[in-house]
Amino acid sequence: MAIEFRPVQGSFGIEVVGAPPDLDMSDTDFARVEAAWYQGSFLLFRGLVMTPAQQVAFTRRLGPLHVLVEQAAFNLPEHPEVLVVSNVEDGGRPVGLKRAGWGWHSDGEDKPLPNAGSFLYARELPPAGGDTLFADCYAAYAALGDDVKRQIAGRRACFSRQRMHHINYPHLEMNDVHRGTPDSWHPILRRHPRTGRTALYIGRWAVEIEGMAAAEGAALIDALKNFAIRPEFVYRHRWHVGDAILWDNRCMQHCATEFDDARYRRLMYRT
Repeated sequence: MAIEFRPVQGSFGIEVVGAPPDLDMSDTDFARVEAAWYQGSFLLFRGLVMTPAQQVAFTRRLGPLHVLVEQAAFNLPEHPEVLVVSNVEDGGRPVGLKRAGWGWHSDGEDKPLPNAGSFLYARELPPAGGDTLFADCYAAYAALGDDVKRQIAGRRACFSRQRMHHINYPHLEMNDVHRGTPDSWHPILRRHPRTGRTALYIGRWAVEIEGMAAAEGAALIDALKNFAIRPEFVYRHRWHVGDAILWDNRCMQHCATEFDDARYRRLMYRT
């Protein structure tokens, strides 16, 4: 079956139809898939049946892979590039990072070199809840008023793991790696290196804006974060087992939604 592409929500998101279930495809097909990713900001695959090795192999075709050393206990031992996102326990020991992503962000925004993309694969799901929301930050930038664009043009925001960890992950003790993570500064208006388009780049790790008084910067951060997730910019994905989404952290945010994790299991693999 030839690979085809369908829009998910207007120009935001593309569903890839007809890809092999293990995503082992020719260079020609891969080039088309990669181009669609840049076009739509995220790709949706359905009905995949991938081993961790196959997920790693596909993701590696997009670029070097990140190993999450600060949460190494939740990486697959045989494939440390795979982070397990889950509330599942084995013998009383958590096998994955629980409640990961419960708050709007882009992956790696608190790091000097943020993650370009993320690829999340659904393996086990609760009967209700556990959806993921995605926000189109190209559209958010385009909709900003000219006065706000002028106000933030050329400015950077400080993204701080140390100052925000206890707020974003109150159930997780800050480990030694996190304590040693320096603050990172990134442009609030981010130009995508492949598309040349500008996106609003702000998320839950942002704490201040250079050149602004603390209170003024904090208020602007809150306003920008709220603006970026207005309903008209957001797509809600209701997962099915075998779904996988490849998203571009440089031009969008995402947020996991809650579910009853005391009763139900959710198991996701992320590269």
